Amino acid sequence: MNLTKRAKIMVGAVAVVGALAAAGTAFTSSGITNNAGSTQFVGGTVSQSVTGATLSSVAYTFGDAPANTAVHSALLTFADSNADAKTPTVAFTGGNAVAFTCTAIEATGHTSTCTTAGADRTGVTSIAITVA
Repeated sequence: MNLTKRAKIMVGAVAVVGALAAAGTAFTSSGITNNAGSTQFVGGTVSQSVTGATLSSVAYTFGDAPANTAVHSALLTFADSNADAKTPTVAFTGGNAVAFTCTAIEATGHTSTCTTAGADRTGVTSIAITVA
């Protein structure tokens, strides 16, 4: 990826976060923070946004290794205990329509695992994470 494309992605991500912040009353927390970089998606990039908590990282597991194009699960790691015991929701866009269910955020590592009960999600272009 060249610097120009990376800069465009960052500008787009900042614009999305700014637009979400402008909505203000729609959030369940006082702020939106996404410290997880878009390059954490193996095999390319995916836009990531979070509402209601501070996200430290997203680690994907794939059902089609080594191609890594079909998301089977996502391990969400949050920065602190503010979201502990809450159950996040994730909404992937792009590709096939597959629903994911997340576990409650556990207190030890501030993590939640989101999995699909059916087929893996392919063609993912973005993920929106909400903690309420």
